[in-house]
Amino acid sequence: MKKRLFSLLLALALLCTLLPQVALPASAETYSGSCGAEGDNLTWSFDTETGLLTITGSGAMADYDWNDYAPWYDSHESITAVSLPHGLTSFGSYAFNDCEALTGVTIPNSVTSIGGYAFCNCSALTGVTIPNSVTSIGNYAFGNCNSLTNVIIGNGVTSIGEHAFFKCSTLASVTIGNGVAEIRYMAFYNCRALSDVTIPDSVTSIGGYAFCNCSALTGVTIPNSVTSIGDGAFEGCSSLNSVT
Repeated sequence: MKKRLFSLLLALALLCTLLPQVALPASAETYSGSCGAEGDNLTWSFDTETGLLTITGSGAMADYDWNDYAPWYDSHESITAVSLPHGLTSFGSYAFNDCEALTGVTIPNSVTSIGGYAFCNCSALTGVTIPNSVTSIGNYAFGNCNSLTNVIIGNGVTSIGEHAFFKCSTLASVTIGNGVAEIRYMAFYNCRALSDVTIPDSVTSIGGYAFCNCSALTGVTIPNSVTSIGDGAFEGCSSLNSVT
């Protein structure tokens, strides 16, 4: 009897080795934590199955940097969408830096500032509308977003930071709000597809190399309000044939 049982078990073992190996699907996971600035109540969660990063709560987002990335950075290549609460008041520096699968973002009209590098290197981002509530766009905020084709900057923005849209190579159209006073250094540097931009009467200064290498730009009107234009502001604009 024991010999028969042993033989049966051995046969089953051999059969299992001959059957095709089927990998079990990985189960979805959710990661979460806090992301608010000190004293503010913001939390985040990320669903690995849907690619959705959800921010909830209210207040200002914490600032991060190249040495201390946002807590969801380990999943930055998998983030395809972001859900943001209407109580959010600011995007922290480096908030979504390198989220190269993120295709779009809706900025709530409660946001007043966009930190430096907040969406830098989001290479799948195609368009962005910055609401009137926003007053400042940080340095490199949308730098190197090379799928970005159109940008609308609300009337509340007073300053477009240095390198804010640096090397957005497919950016073809920019609407600059009537509250912008300064377009800072290299703000639209190397935006080679930029063919349409209107500088409003609110602008007083255009920084150095602000529109450098915008090789599709054919004409520009500089309003009477502008009192200073930095070095190389329109250098390399090889299609520029009309300046007023």
